[in-house]
Amino acid sequence: MAIYYVRPGGTGNGTGPAANQAWGTFQAPFTSGSGVTGGDTVYIAPGHYNEKITVTITNPTSTVNIIGDVNASQFSGLTAGLVRLSTFASAGNAAASLTVPVLSATTKDYLSFTSIIFEGNPTGAAGNNLVRFVTSKNISFTKCLFVNEGWANATTEAAILNMSAPASGAANHTFTKCVFAMAARTGLDISGNNVADTTSFTDCLFQGAIVEALTLRSIQSRIQNCTFVDNSGLAVRIASGSASFPSTITNCLFLSNGTGITSTATNLQNEDYNRFISCSTNRSTVNTGTNSSSLGASRLDYDYSRIVGLNPIDFYGPQQNSPNAGFGTATNAPANDVMSVTWTGATPDAGFQTYSTVATLSPTYNPTERNASTITIAPGSTSQSIELYLGATGLTASTSGLSARYNRTRTASVSIPLVARTIAQAWTAGGFAEVDATNMPGIYRLDLPDAALASGADDVTIVVRGASGTNGAVMTVKLSSGGLTSAQTASAVWGASVAGYSGGSTFGGVVTETSSVVNGIEGEVQDVPSNVWEELRANHTTSGTFGQYVNAELVTPVTSAALVRMGPFEVRADGLGASDPLDIQKGAQHGIDIQCVDNNGAGIDITSATVTAKVYNSGATLVDTYSCTATYAADGRAQFTIDTTVTNTPGTYTATITRTTGASDTQIFGPLRIYVRDI
Repeated sequence: MAIYYVRPGGTGNGTGPAANQAWGTFQAPFTSGSGVTGGDTVYIAPGHYNEKITVTITNPTSTVNIIGDVNASQFSGLTAGLVRLSTFASAGNAAASLTVPVLSATTKDYLSFTSIIFEGNPTGAAGNNLVRFVTSKNISFTKCLFVNEGWANATTEAAILNMSAPASGAANHTFTKCVFAMAARTGLDISGNNVADTTSFTDCLFQGAIVEALTLRSIQSRIQNCTFVDNSGLAVRIASGSASFPSTITNCLFLSNGTGITSTATNLQNEDYNRFISCSTNRSTVNTGTNSSSLGASRLDYDYSRIVGLNPIDFYGPQQNSPNAGFGTATNAPANDVMSVTWTGATPDAGFQTYSTVATLSPTYNPTERNASTITIAPGSTSQSIELYLGATGLTASTSGLSARYNRTRTASVSIPLVARTIAQAWTAGGFAEVDATNMPGIYRLDLPDAALASGADDVTIVVRGASGTNGAVMTVKLSSGGLTSAQTASAVWGASVAGYSGGSTFGGVVTETSSVVNGIEGEVQDVPSNVWEELRANHTTSGTFGQYVNAELVTPVTSAALVRMGPFEVRADGLGASDPLDIQKGAQHGIDIQCVDNNGAGIDITSATVTAKVYNSGATLVDTYSCTATYAADGRAQFTIDTTVTNTPGTYTATITRTTGASDTQIFGPLRIYVRDI
């Protein structure tokens, strides 16, 4: 069950949607050797394909889906548009007469076409069809448009679409929500073998045939909720058939045709619940249906509501209170009309469309230009989520085509794999959740990978796009702390006028020495440096004084780290203390590497020993005890993690390391000096 892709300008072998992966022609997937087989799907990107296709793949035994991707949901970089297979040039002119069908196949089954326009100008000669399937079965067309742009006359025999069933077998073709716009002698000419057959026409429009809109030859079919309008000859012709397998025609609207339904015998079809309006002849050799009607007005809108400024109704849609509304029978009827709108009344309408104003429908979302915005986040921030406006509801991390990427300043873009989340769940890289489809429709949360916000770039741009119904969103994140740089701070402080800081409640007032005014300041500040730096340290070492935090041994600030390496941190058994002090910032948690050594500096083996670190405050009170984990036991190396039990309170601490190998074998190493500072 492979998926293949076609897009204009494609240079690949169809295995992906990108330009260098997709096929570049409509013909490619239908050519022998393409690999396309039953169960596969082929997506056709929006575009104009000026080709004539002949299907030569091995005959499928299960359905091959050929889907016109009008919303470009599968194709990054392409915009929504029609998928057109045409004999005309892209400008809509300069087409050669169609002597070869735009799509043809012989003995090819199970091909399903969706949302594709078939367009051409047949010469009118016999066999010069727009689309032709010979001895084929299980062919389906859904939401397709067949347009004949060449004039034909009543003496020619070409049909827009010609189909024949396999010998002695059933055709079982389906046509759903299709439109046949014809200037041809015959619209559809379909033949079978007078056997039980499920061929059906549902919610279809047949318009403008010169002689015959739909011709059925020896084939059982069901024609349900179709509209036949302005066919100057015959709307439906039962050319031949079997009384054992009659066709049924129900819930159809026949408007301004030459003849509504004609047949070679009255027992080849059953018609009921149909409306015949302004037809020259309603039926010919056809029994009248009990519930059919040939009286009353059509009450179709013809876009008049739009003209007079009311809520618009689609062309050929019935006006409010039209006799077409609720006219038909629900037996075998579709659940909704050609626009996928539920029938207005308790039973289906006559024809392919129900009464509904465009304003009350739920049309395909037509988004405005891609949403773009800018926010600021500090560089190096982690676990950050942003909100984006995508303009469509119901999107999830697994929505087809939806993708997210980011790009840091002047670097290549990086994919953000999306992860399904609910709005209340914790952050995870790529997390994607809809905020509130009812009260905040179109708003989504995206969890940014930490790498996107790392320091080293000026900004990062995030793009989310690709899903059907949205043009996506672009957000630029300025990587800035939002405060002054160190240079700006220095300039603001040292460049400030002294006149503004002379009051007793300002810093200048606090550090003044006398009450005299010099240069606008109470007292003279020139002696402050000598009074501060020449002050005895002994006067300022107790807790609660400023000097505690500017101890000469702590003048160099330390930065927070996941692991403080003191390696090797020598712990001497003779009580001389550590070779280096340990600096820790208030409130931090650090891993500390130590080494137990003898007087010669050689490591003491701690294999199989229990090693414990005990931390004491400046009053020699035990604050906490930590178990050490050996990192290189033979050399006395171990590690413990000092936590906030100690580091939440600034001050001077000491630590001892206890090595125990038995009840009577205990050694104490240390002490180690530890400073905890509030920077």
